[in-house]
Amino acid sequence: MKRQLCALAISLAVLAIEAAPSVAQDVSGEWQFKRRAREGWHTGTIVIDKDGQVRQRGRNPFQDYSQCGHVVAGGGKVEIVFTSVKSTHGYSIDHFYCTVQGESALSCFNIDGIGKEDDLFRIERVGGKPGSSDGQPDGQMDDVCPAREKPQV
Repeated sequence: MKRQLCALAISLAVLAIEAAPSVAQDVSGEWQFKRRAREGWHTGTIVIDKDGQVRQRGRNPFQDYSQCGHVVAGGGKVEIVFTSVKSTHGYSIDHFYCTVQGESALSCFNIDGIGKEDDLFRIERVGGKPGSSDGQPDGQMDDVCPAREKPQV
């Protein structure tokens, strides 16, 4: 009996370890955030496509801005790495470091060119969850980032 319980416990532990990265990998969709930053509150929408490319539209007290980049995900962690920004008054590119809080929520902090911002914030999935009836978010916010070419095989 003890041997069966031990085997069951080991099997469940292995299953839990294997399942955690798959949750983190499944981040495509439309997400929204509200976060406190040095110059006040930022709100916005992030779209992550099935290839891990990211587009963001945001607003702070002084301007609207947009950012483009990619996602690195694994082991219950997600990094949203922005590589370009468009703004009217200058903006330091963001880099969000997140922990998966479930399939529809991330808990994050930001490090930009100025440094780390202390406040944690949530990013919540609002649409385009893979496998759902609303489908993938591809095509949304195509005007935010330059067109991407598909890699040639």
